[in-house]
Amino acid sequence: MQSSLQAFVAKQLGHPSGFCGRLLLRLLNRENAGMHQLAFEQLAIRQGDRILEIGFGGGSLLARILQTGLPERVVGVDYAEDALKVAQKKLRQYIQSGQLSLQQGNANHLSFPDQQFDHICTVNTLYFWPDAQTVFQECYRVLRPSGTVVVCYNTKDFLEEQGLIQQGFTGYDVETVEKLLSQAGFQSLQTLSGQDSSNGQYYCTCGKR
Repeated sequence: MQSSLQAFVAKQLGHPSGFCGRLLLRLLNRENAGMHQLAFEQLAIRQGDRILEIGFGGGSLLARILQTGLPERVVGVDYAEDALKVAQKKLRQYIQSGQLSLQQGNANHLSFPDQQFDHICTVNTLYFWPDAQTVFQECYRVLRPSGTVVVCYNTKDFLEEQGLIQQGFTGYDVETVEKLLSQAGFQSLQTLSGQDSSNGQYYCTCGKR
């Protein structure tokens, strides 16, 4: 029974859908607050910036970014249709004003021309990518020169403790994430860490194009 429950939760975390998925997305807005705060701080948003979030989930980090009133353009891409619906409802005012654009899409093939964004951020999505190297290469492609990528993720040990590695999550250590970003072309790599009761210890790795 426990194994079946873990499998169900893992599937919903990777691709939230239906009633349970929508509830989970709202829960994750609260549970990931510390990770969102750490990622937000690393963006160091300035007036006129263009920002992309990959895997926006329930839309909490997007809301935080938009509330600054600084970005010229904010875009969110998520693989899950129900995540799109939840965020569209939560952030309706920003969509209607033209400040925010949301779309369903695959991080392996970002549907944007080269050098479109000043910052790209992603929180708790790394484990679900079939090919992290390709995603980081796409991030490099759509970032402007000197643009920043911000990747926030749980430790491999935490994922193992939660039974998520056993359910198909891919765990990464800091050295591997930094290596993948470096191979994609990113420089000035820096990794910070945080800790809270929801996610244990987690990391935020940043790089410059």
